[in-house]
Amino acid sequence: SVVFSFYPDSYTTTAMQKNTNTCNRCIRGLEHMISPEHFEQKKINRDCVQLGVLKEQQRQEMYGIIDSNELRNISSKASKWARNKALEQGAIDAMYQQELAVNMYDRH
Repeated sequence: SVVFSFYPDSYTTTAMQKNTNTCNRCIRGLEHMISPEHFEQKKINRDCVQLGVLKEQQRQEMYGIIDSNELRNISSKASKWARNKALEQGAIDAMYQQELAVNMYDRH
């Protein structure tokens, strides 16, 4: 069975970093702790979204306009990769949970 925890213990993060997660602990949401490179990439992605929105806000202020739809579009485009990755991981999680449910049903 998989252990779900909101707070990673040192075993979980160490096992994750060494790719030796033998206790079947769920690491969802902790992927950025796998390595410094994962953490840095997540930070870069987040910073790109923020920078795009801030630049558009400055542009709008300079021209005296307020266009929340354009801000939304910029944020949406800049975060598309992260959104697609989250949907992909969610689909994998759903399949895994469905498999667990079937296995539990088969045991009874």
